[in-house]
Amino acid sequence: TAQNYLSTEKKSVYFGIGLGINDSGLGLGIEVPISNKFSGFVNLGIGGWGYKYGFGAIFYTNQAPYGSAFSLGYSVATGLKGFETELYTEPFDESEMVKLDLNNVGTINIIYSYSWTLGRKGKFSLYTGYAIPVTNNAYEVKSTGIELNEDSKQILEIMQPGGLILGLRFMF
Repeated sequence: TAQNYLSTEKKSVYFGIGLGINDSGLGLGIEVPISNKFSGFVNLGIGGWGYKYGFGAIFYTNQAPYGSAFSLGYSVATGLKGFETELYTEPFDESEMVKLDLNNVGTINIIYSYSWTLGRKGKFSLYTGYAIPVTNNAYEVKSTGIELNEDSKQILEIMQPGGLILGLRFMF
């Protein structure tokens, strides 16, 4: 019924911590109820591609904030300037220290989660989904005269934000 979606009954705001791959990394989150079935969220964290922040909406299949839910969000990894790592280069597949700029990368995140009651007012959530990158040129080689070989390019592609999302959250 429309009342399930539009209820103005007072709901609890949730604050918490989480750990995820291709989402907020190690970070903090806030979930704000909008109705019995919808909430908004904001995440802040840090991961392998720099600081992360994101926001979005959650739809609960039952009454929020427990059980199955689907969310749609947008996340940004801020990147790292002057990042140095050892990679293989052309033309002889030699291992060298390479200086890179890891650029901002944005992703659209489609997530399924399930939340259980934790204590009297908390919840524990597991989630999975997919992060769709919306940014081109995720990195730039800053070392002069160096060209990465295909293996190094594949490693950087795997490291950059995007792909399978896995994570957990504790919220109170």
